[in-house]
Amino acid sequence: LKLRKRVYQIFEDGRVPLTNNPVEQAIRPSTLIRKNSLFAKSTAGAQANAIFYTLVATANQNHLNIYKYFKYLFDHLPNRKDEGLEAYLP
Repeated sequence: LKLRKRVYQIFEDGRVPLTNNPVEQAIRPSTLIRKNSLFAKSTAGAQANAIFYTLVATANQNHLNIYKYFKYLFDHLPNRKDEGLEAYLP
C-alpha cells in the first residue's frame, strides 16, 4: 500500500479523527445554498440570497438566535442610512 503510512497515522496520534464527518457537516449548508441558488430568477436575487445566507451563517457562528437577530434588524434598519451598518453585523 502506498498510503499505508498515512492510514496508520490515526493509530499513532489520538488527535487525528477517524472520520471527516465534522468537516462534512460544517460545509453542508454552503453546499445546499449553492444548489438552491441555481433557482434565483435574477442576478440581484442571487446576490440577495447570498447576503441573507451570509448573515444567517455569521449569526449562527456567533451563537445568536437567528429569529431574534433578524427581527432586530427588520425593526431597526428601515430607519437607517447606509452609514454605520457595520454596527448591525453579528
